[in-house]
Amino acid sequence: MNRIIKDNLEKLLDLIYPPSIYCGICGNLIDETRSYSLCDHCVRHILWDTGGICEEQGLKLLRCAEYGLYARSLIFSLKYSGKRYISRSIAEMMRDKLAAAGVYADVIVPVPLYSEKENARGFNQTELIGRHLAEFTGMDFAPGTLKRVRATRPMRGLSPTEREQNVYGSFSFVPAYEPMIRGRRVVIIDDFFATGATARECRRVLKEARPAEVLFLSFAAKFRHDELGGLPEVK
Repeated sequence: MNRIIKDNLEKLLDLIYPPSIYCGICGNLIDETRSYSLCDHCVRHILWDTGGICEEQGLKLLRCAEYGLYARSLIFSLKYSGKRYISRSIAEMMRDKLAAAGVYADVIVPVPLYSEKENARGFNQTELIGRHLAEFTGMDFAPGTLKRVRATRPMRGLSPTEREQNVYGSFSFVPAYEPMIRGRRVVIIDDFFATGATARECRRVLKEARPAEVLFLSFAAKFRHDELGGLPEVK
């Protein structure tokens, strides 16, 4: 089944079975008034980050939530179960995080996937989130700004140093997007933030276009134990 047919089928199924009537995490029935298409129980159990911009080795970072069981469930349902409608809910959370932190940017740049992985999955989840976020905020959306030029090893199990080495040189900047980036405030978005290796490499490459400022916005992130009252490690 080609991509166009799949996209049209998903739109049709969304009309027949609107995702807003089911919680995106537990699948229980909800009504359309529920925030982020989640039931009250799941919203309460997401470990929200209520802080503002934090610094991670010189990187300006905003995080919506701790990478706990409930946030992970949303990410997995989007990436591995193909529930693309969840990208809209995550974009709503990102929009509200930006507003709560008093942060505004000019351009949204999603972290790209390597072409083989994107073709196998059928979409780049971060690009889907970015399109909705641009719609909600009015910011420009520039999904082709960064290109992943080679495959990388899975990050799981790698040390911070190995992660940096793994992603170094794996991205390139596409010069055609320079007019959209130069002198403007850019927010790079991703679904997950661990050690920041990917974010720092994206920022390093993006600096070729001389943006005024670069901020990284992640839906979920692993926190240190001394943050937010010492959250438990996710197993």
